Amino acid sequence: MTKYFKNVKSFEDLKNQFKVLARKNHPDAGGSADIMKEINCEYDALFPIWKDRHNATVSEEDKTQETAESTRRWFYTENGWEGSRYDSSLSTTDISKIIKNYCKEKYPTWKFSVTSKYFSGGSEILICVMEAPVDIFDREYFKLPVSDDKSTWSYGERRDCWDMEKMTAENSYYMQLYSISDKENHPYLNEIGYATLKDVYDFMQSYNYDDSDSMIDYFSCEFYSFICIGKWNKGFRIVPKTARIKNKETKPRQKRKSTPKQEKAPEINQKAKYTYKITQGEDTRDGSMLWIVRIKETLDKATYIKENNHMKDLGGYYSKFKHGFIFRFDPTEKLGA
Repeated sequence: MTKYFKNVKSFEDLKNQFKVLARKNHPDAGGSADIMKEINCEYDALFPIWKDRHNATVSEEDKTQETAESTRRWFYTENGWEGSRYDSSLSTTDISKIIKNYCKEKYPTWKFSVTSKYFSGGSEILICVMEAPVDIFDREYFKLPVSDDKSTWSYGERRDCWDMEKMTAENSYYMQLYSISDKENHPYLNEIGYATLKDVYDFMQSYNYDDSDSMIDYFSCEFYSFICIGKWNKGFRIVPKTARIKNKETKPRQKRKSTPKQEKAPEINQKAKYTYKITQGEDTRDGSMLWIVRIKETLDKATYIKENNHMKDLGGYYSKFKHGFIFRFDPTEKLGA
């Protein structure tokens, strides 16, 4: 017996009941944090049960991959945000690679370290600026007198114990910034340093979302994000350099024209009596070519499982976003065989 969810009739009814309960009992609406925690526990327990019942009654294409957390995220708080480039199909590793390429292309004379890490509570991305072609610090700021009132100190007020010239010369400068919000919070950075670091940080956050609610100890984000100047074991350096210029006699490399999607003639699986529909396209993340294989006919569950295993053996995988099997090579010959 459940205390809050009454007479649930379907998967959609479960989600709708949760919305009503959340709006009524959420602490932001004057509700109780303890009651909201109980509602969350019941919802987490009921969700997989009704999800399985729903998936058992619909076709393969209509089956949902939702989780209790993903459905809750869209309406759980009014203070949540979602980055403009957020894509639930991208892993934290995928995003870190995209950030790394962005830094290389936009700031070729800088050196950034972009790493990702997974742990039991989620994942994180750490960006460290290791080298810059120019000074990124406001040296005059470090010459200002330090206030005696420690309660008013910002992170940069520790300048009294920093020998900036010595630390940067010895390759030992290291600072954890965690985030880049506005210039007032980072007075030790000059305009170039602040603008560059904020741009890279904002680009990283554009792939993130945060729907956490500290009032009920609810934390939900795509990944935890951090940005640093240098690393604890290898400090930041100023290394003057210019972007590479190609030999004037060398013709500029022609940009590769994006290949339009080309739909091949359907391949008939004579043995199973269903049709493969192959579409050639481009991976929007890195521009590489890919092939999407769809089955024209509707398959029963047993046949789909068998075909799914067949595609995996051939080197493909199913994408719920493309509604088909993805290959990194032309699978026509293998499917024909």
